[in-house]
Amino acid sequence: MDAQGSGDPGADDTADERIPTPVRRVLPENEIPEAVAVNAILARTDDVVIAMIGGHAYTCGLGFDLAIRFRQGPQGTMKQRSAEMLGALSGRPDPDQQLVLRVEYADGRAATHVGSRLSPADPADSAPEMPSLSPLALRGTGNSLDQSLWLSPLPPSGPLEVVCSWPAHDVPESRTVLDGAAIAEAGSRAVVLWPRPHL
Repeated sequence: MDAQGSGDPGADDTADERIPTPVRRVLPENEIPEAVAVNAILARTDDVVIAMIGGHAYTCGLGFDLAIRFRQGPQGTMKQRSAEMLGALSGRPDPDQQLVLRVEYADGRAATHVGSRLSPADPADSAPEMPSLSPLALRGTGNSLDQSLWLSPLPPSGPLEVVCSWPAHDVPESRTVLDGAAIAEAGSRAVVLWPRPHL
């Protein structure tokens, strides 16, 4: 037996050093969400449409997709087009031209996807009262892009405002009002399958 008191040569000596996955940066895997109507066109020009679709409410947040549609795909090769669309959501290469999505709660708290990171070291739970808006899966073709997003925690009762703009494609700032109470109420109906494991 070694000095650590473990007789298992395959034991993971770093098990106690694992960093818990921030519960506010990922969809809860121990819940079945409740569908909620959040479908809305956030912004529209002759050439670009940005919409919010597919709402799923959990006990601790809202998952939805940001759907971007182009009348004609951006110019250039597929690699160049993909880089432009990905840059629009991540803040690269020109922050002044990126797509901006901001969610404002009725009590004045707000969150934006700009600067969000999917990192287990990111202290998303250090300020649990503050909302976070995190990017998840990304899918796209030449004329479309769908970015899954996770908003946590659930909004309070009152208007939930979604602010959207995209200077690079001449999309001016727009505001769409959703029903925060309806989203929170749907979250209360999510089914918790079992307690969340603590790493």
